[in-house]
Amino acid sequence: MSTVMPVLEKNQGTTHDQYGTPTIEKIQQLITDSGVNKNSFYATFKTRRLDRNTLKRVFQQYYYYIRTFPQFLAGLSGRVGNEFVRMKLARTVVSELGDNGEGKPHFEMFQDVMRAVDVELDDWTSVTHIEEAEALVSGLRRLFLEKSPERALGAHYVIEEFGFPMIVALYEGFNQYDGWEHEDYSYFYLHLLIEANHVDWISDAILESCATADIAIEMQEGAEEVLKLLGSFWRGLDRLAKQ
Repeated sequence: MSTVMPVLEKNQGTTHDQYGTPTIEKIQQLITDSGVNKNSFYATFKTRRLDRNTLKRVFQQYYYYIRTFPQFLAGLSGRVGNEFVRMKLARTVVSELGDNGEGKPHFEMFQDVMRAVDVELDDWTSVTHIEEAEALVSGLRRLFLEKSPERALGAHYVIEEFGFPMIVALYEGFNQYDGWEHEDYSYFYLHLLIEANHVDWISDAILESCATADIAIEMQEGAEEVLKLLGSFWRGLDRLAKQ
């Protein structure tokens, strides 16, 4: 495997620098302009210790997001027509679900985080979620499973690019709580190591797919759509945290 995969990537990948690179740069600017990496919930969570019930209410919503996202990404990988792009998306799915069984799925690792602060999350299928969480998950479902794959790739880039600052902010918040062991927070340490890989893989997929100006517009519109959903989601979590 270690010798075959690089050859496969080299032979199948086609870089469309004319549209792909400017599209990535545009989406990066959209992320910056949106303020999603400096949202109000991050500020609240890093400076306020929440009681157990509030922690559970807040992060039951976050769990809904991270629990369903790999399903949508797996569905998108089946919709794209380019095998190189499919491989890049599949890599992220495999990573999210435990890397070929060598580790835990990431959503299970987050359950360990919550148990470390004495919170047991409920089954996501039995929970009533806040409107903003439902909107995020249903919006991602439409983007990844119903709308154009190109639009979904733009949205996916946003999710991976803003992932590192998100992990840092959440880690700083959880770090305030007592009783956890180093191993309990593997969810954060792993993401600090691998998030750059996820960004690289979706960047490769965009560079491969962004062959025309129309596709570039589709990708940017997908990025804008998911940024609105994420902004609303974090505001919803901030409201819960302050109740």
